[in-house]
Amino acid sequence: MGTLLSFLFFTSLVGLITYLRTHNDNLHSTKGYFLAGNSLNGWVIAGSLMLTNLSAANFTGMTANVYKGNLSPIAWTVTVIPVLIYFSAILLPTFLKGGFTTIPEFLENRFGKSTRRLVAVMFLFSYIISAMPVALYGGSIALNELFEVSKAFNLQQQNVIWILVWSLGTIGSIYALFGGLKGVAISDTLNGVGLLIGGAMVFFIGVYKVGQDNLVDGFQTILTKNTQILDAVGDVTDGIPFSVLFTGMLIHNLFFWSTNQFIVQRTLGAKSLKEGQKGVMLAAFFKILNVCYIAFPGVIAYHLYGPNNFANPDWVYPTLIRDIMPQVFVGFFAAVLFGAVLSTFNSVLNSSVTIFALDIYKPLFGPGLSDNEIIKRSKRFGVGMAVLTMIIAPFIMHFPEGIFTFMVKVDSLFGAPILMTMILAYFSKTVSAKVANSCVILFLVVYASLMLVIQPELHYLHYMAILFTCFLGLALIIGKLSGHQKDDIEERDIEGVDTTPWKYFKSVAILATVAMVVTYVVLSPWGLVDSTRDKTIELGIIIAGIIMAFVLFAIPLILKRKKEKIT
Repeated sequence: MGTLLSFLFFTSLVGLITYLRTHNDNLHSTKGYFLAGNSLNGWVIAGSLMLTNLSAANFTGMTANVYKGNLSPIAWTVTVIPVLIYFSAILLPTFLKGGFTTIPEFLENRFGKSTRRLVAVMFLFSYIISAMPVALYGGSIALNELFEVSKAFNLQQQNVIWILVWSLGTIGSIYALFGGLKGVAISDTLNGVGLLIGGAMVFFIGVYKVGQDNLVDGFQTILTKNTQILDAVGDVTDGIPFSVLFTGMLIHNLFFWSTNQFIVQRTLGAKSLKEGQKGVMLAAFFKILNVCYIAFPGVIAYHLYGPNNFANPDWVYPTLIRDIMPQVFVGFFAAVLFGAVLSTFNSVLNSSVTIFALDIYKPLFGPGLSDNEIIKRSKRFGVGMAVLTMIIAPFIMHFPEGIFTFMVKVDSLFGAPILMTMILAYFSKTVSAKVANSCVILFLVVYASLMLVIQPELHYLHYMAILFTCFLGLALIIGKLSGHQKDDIEERDIEGVDTTPWKYFKSVAILATVAMVVTYVVLSPWGLVDSTRDKTIELGIIIAGIIMAFVLFAIPLILKRKKEKIT
C-alpha cells in the first residue's frame, strides 16, 4: 500500500505543478505550442534533455547489457560530450539565428521542399517504430516488476505488458498534446529532480547491500573483486567494442544530439543562445553521472545475484529496485521511472506533431490556415500516431537482442542518412537536392539490407560508418562535378532571442572533456580493472575513425571559418 501511495503522490505532484506553471500560457500559436514561446532557461533545458533521453529502455536495457558483459555500454552516455560541445558551438547558433522550429525546415532553407518532406517522413518512421514504442515497452517491464502486477492480478506477463503499454501511452499523449513543449519541459525537469534523488538512492543502497549492510565494504568489494565487469574499454567480442567509439558511434551520437528533432527542439525553445548552451553543457555532466544511475546497477546486480541468474536480462533493473529499496521508496522510484517513460514518450510525440504540422501538413494543405487550426488538426494526427505506437510496442518483447539494441539499430538506420543531409546542408554549397535525396534513399536501402538480410561479421556500427563516409563522399563528388551553387543559409533576427554566446562555454567544455577522459581511464586496465583477459582493440580501425572524423567534421569547419573571415 505504501508503494502505491508514494507513487501516486509524486506523480500527482508533478502533474499539479506542471499545470500551475502552464495553464495561463499561450498554446494557440506555433511558437507558443512548439517552442514554449522561447522561454526555456538552461536548467529546464538540461532537465528536459536528460529525461527525454533517459527512457526506461536506458535503465532496463543498459543495466542488462552491463550485467551480462561489462561497463563498455557506458560509451552511449559518456562519449556524447564532444558531440554536445560541437552542437552548442556550431549548430545551435545557426538554428537560433535562423529562427528554425524543426530540422526539416532548416534543410528546406538549403535544399528545398522535397528534402524537407523526405527527412520529415524519416523522422516520423523512426519515432513510430523505435523511440516511442521502446519507451512504452521498457516502462511496462519496469512497472510490472516493481508492482508485481502479473502476480497481483494472476495475469500472464504478455497481457500485463499490453495493458501497461496502453495505460502509459494514454497518459503520455495527454501530457504531450495538451501541454505543448513547455508542459513537457517542466514535467521533465521535475521528474529529473526525482531521478537524481532516486538514482542516487539505488546506487548507494545497492553498494550498501553488496557490502552486507556496510557501505565501505560494499565499495571495497566492487572495486577489488570481479573487477573485469568494471572495464569500459570493450573487446571485439563485447557488445560495444572500443573501436566503434571512433566510427559508427560518433556518427550515431552526432545525429541523436545535434540533429534529432525531439532532442534539438528543447534547445530551439531557449530564451537565448546563452541559456541554450548552458542547458546543453549541464546535460553533458548529467550524462557522465548516468554511469552511476543506469550502468552501475548492472555491476551491483552482478555482485548480488551472480552471473547468468536471469533468463531475460531486461528484468535485472526492476528486480534490483524491488529487492533493495525500502517499500515506501519503491513507489517513489516507480513514479520517477513512470516520469522517465512519459518524458521520452510525450517529448517524441510532441516533436512528431511539430514535424507533421510544420513540415508536412502546413506546406501542403494549410498555407491559409491559422496557427490555432493547424495545431488542432495536428493533435488529431498525434492521437493516431500514439495509437499506432501502442499497437507496435508490445511486439518488441520478441526481439532477441533486447530493447536497447533494438532502439539503437532503428535509430542508426534513419539517423545516419538524416545526419548526412544535415552535414551537406551546413558545409556544402555544391550538392543539389536531387543528389542529396538520392544518396539518402540509397543509404537506407543498402544499410537496411546489410543489417537485416546480409548481416556481415563486421559490427553494424562499423559498416554504418563506412556507408556514411562513402555516400557522403559520393554526394560531394557529384556536386563538385555538377557545378551546382547555392547561397549561404539565411539568418534572421528573431525577436526576443539573444544570440550572444555564453562566456563560460569554452571553460565548461574543456572541463567536461577532461571528465570524460578521466572516466575512461579510471574504468579501464589503467585504473580499477584487474583482468588477465587478452583484448583485441582494433587499433587500425581506431586510427581510421579518427581520420574519418577529422576529414568529415574538422576540415570543413576550418575551411568554413577561414572563408567567413575573408568575407
